[in-house]
Amino acid sequence: MAEGNGAVNLSVRGEKILWSGWKTLSSPIDIASPSGLRLGGKQLVGRIRVSAHKGQLLAVAVVPLEEYVTAVVSREAPPSFHPEALSALAVAVRTYVLMAMEKPRDPTHDVAAGVEDQVFEGMDNVAEVFRKAAGSTRGEVLAFQGALARAAYHSTCGGRTETAKGAWGTDVPYLQSITCDDCRDSPAFRWDYRMTAKEGKRIAHSLGVRAIDDLRIEVAGRTSTGRALRVRLSSGRVSREVSAAVFRREAGYARVKSLKMEIVPVGNGWVFAGQGYGHGVGMCQWGADGMAKSGKAYREILTRYYPETALARSSP
Repeated sequence: MAEGNGAVNLSVRGEKILWSGWKTLSSPIDIASPSGLRLGGKQLVGRIRVSAHKGQLLAVAVVPLEEYVTAVVSREAPPSFHPEALSALAVAVRTYVLMAMEKPRDPTHDVAAGVEDQVFEGMDNVAEVFRKAAGSTRGEVLAFQGALARAAYHSTCGGRTETAKGAWGTDVPYLQSITCDDCRDSPAFRWDYRMTAKEGKRIAHSLGVRAIDDLRIEVAGRTSTGRALRVRLSSGRVSREVSAAVFRREAGYARVKSLKMEIVPVGNGWVFAGQGYGHGVGMCQWGADGMAKSGKAYREILTRYYPETALARSSP
């Protein structure tokens, strides 16, 4: 954060904010700069809201909608994607954040800046192709029965998308499973990960199983699309089933790329062999790129992955 051309140091004093070590301010405060602000080395937009809460500082970027859409698209997809696929993603990103704003994740912010919602890393290195995708679809959103749709998306489905009910337990009419043969160029269409015994024990401990050398990890139930629904961890006389999504989070999203997987014991560890990357619900981004490269427009892409929805204009 900047004051003129210099840096400002902020710290917490109780539930107040200490500015540069001498001035105490009530929380929250807004900090703005016409030339932009940097936070943690990243170039953000011109305004940040800073709050003091439980002895810590929370910085939230206050971002104009279309700038946010541009920035998120630039982090959620590579610049090599076809412009029509990027346009479809821009509509999904815009719809997602506007729906989230109706029911914010937390009183201090609408969405998280990571994989919990959408990846936002500021405005550094945003290529023109992403700006065109957001600009060409400006104001467009997906609607279902007069309300914003839940425009979930993911990297790679691995051949078939997942249902909202299978992933999250709630049926959504337009988030059903479809066959998708357009994502085969994805580097994550097929993947494998070798998990060591040490890593397996760490995960088991974090999930409540005190593992010894006989730890067993296996799929205990599957969704209608064949993805893991529950995972069983067993050691000695202790056995516990956990949500496969929770297991994947503990293992690491970049290691266990999806729940469309098999778990095979190998030596002192396991091989996780799977297809796809992400939760599998909604639009498959690599599938969208495959469709676009075969001549499909972004409206056709959206219709395929979100059937029964319609394009609409967001309120200004």
